[in-house]
Amino acid sequence: MKYLKYKTNKFSITAIFALFILYNASSFGLPADDVIPLVDSDYYPQVHQALIAAKESILCVMYISDINPKYKQGWEYNLVNDLINAHRREVAVTVIFDQNIMFWETGKKSKKTERKSDDAYELLKKNGVPVYYDSVDRVTHSKVLVIDDYITILGSTNWTHSALRKNHEASVLIKSRSVAEAFLEKLRMISKYQPK
Repeated sequence: MKYLKYKTNKFSITAIFALFILYNASSFGLPADDVIPLVDSDYYPQVHQALIAAKESILCVMYISDINPKYKQGWEYNLVNDLINAHRREVAVTVIFDQNIMFWETGKKSKKTERKSDDAYELLKKNGVPVYYDSVDRVTHSKVLVIDDYITILGSTNWTHSALRKNHEASVLIKSRSVAEAFLEKLRMISKYQPK
């Protein structure tokens, strides 16, 4: 019974611990100039503003960006449009979404590729934004943005209506060149593919 109670709690103890560590970065000697917690509805306005203010580069690695063309005023849709607008301002934007084979299924379904961000992918591609899927052999569960090699935004928040409006989510915005560089070094190693 305890397991079920913990399993249904949407606010992960791990996320709370990570948030505490990052929020208190200076006391641990971490190289962050500023760390801002983005809990629940704090995420959208901070990320929206950071994308609008981007001047040089944005790397977005997002597990799920689920936009619905019927609801073009949703926060998730606005964030995808922020990437398009940044690209139009000549900011170097790169987006990587997750795709993977359905390894949890059996038979023919286990070989089927699952893509969770098709509408966002197509909208970005149509607007000339360099957008990719990762390798089908590995799940890219990250929800990370690195902006202007200085701002890193990461945590549990996907770009979905549920994550942005309903769920308890825990993310952080970190202003630190060394943190951004450390993430960029690893994120740039993700294999990138464009479906044919």
